[in-house]
Amino acid sequence: MAFQQQYTCRYYLAAFCFIVLISMLSACDAWVGGTSPTQASTASFPKPDSSPKGPGGLTATVGSSNCSFKSAAPVSASGWKVYKDSRFPFKLAVPPGWRAGSFVDDSGNDYIVQVFPPGSTTPVGQAGLTNQEHFSVTVVLVGPTSTYANDPNWSPEAGGITISGVKTTLYDRTTPDCGEVNRGATVDLKHHHFTFFLTSIPTKAKVDIALFQSTLQSFIYTQP
Repeated sequence: MAFQQQYTCRYYLAAFCFIVLISMLSACDAWVGGTSPTQASTASFPKPDSSPKGPGGLTATVGSSNCSFKSAAPVSASGWKVYKDSRFPFKLAVPPGWRAGSFVDDSGNDYIVQVFPPGSTTPVGQAGLTNQEHFSVTVVLVGPTSTYANDPNWSPEAGGITISGVKTTLYDRTTPDCGEVNRGATVDLKHHHFTFFLTSIPTKAKVDIALFQSTLQSFIYTQP
């Protein structure tokens, strides 16, 4: 009888060990299979600092540009056509093939002379403000005046430029994608504030900058 009880105990002990072993093997299989929900969740969401997107899913823009378009030396304006303004007492030389015209912008605050390159069909006026290649001379009629000096997107060029006998600073700016090249200068002549502006594209920027500087140097303002 004692032998039978001992045999029964050993039988149940062996069965219990077998069940425990099966449970352990099942747990190992589940772990190796990679079904951990924590791991899957971590893999599906990148860290914030690794994302190139800004707020709202918009791609963040770089504050400064890596491209540079240095100003070339002005060319001779000898023989160029002269534009003489009909409203204000100033004149300037226009590069060969370029055309000039004036208008008052929609706000009524600015009087603008626009100069467009050969082949351009953009009409002088409000539509020309978005043209990718042109010069402009703006006279403030009413309202506040401003300069490029207070805008961190613009950088002063060494040497400056003389406009109608007044030495001033020439500023440059290039968009982060290098798609737009700008030059700008401001000057106060008599009782008027003038802003000179160039916008160009990379393939034409070097030539346009040289022509723009020549136009600025040819600018003459006379007291009426």
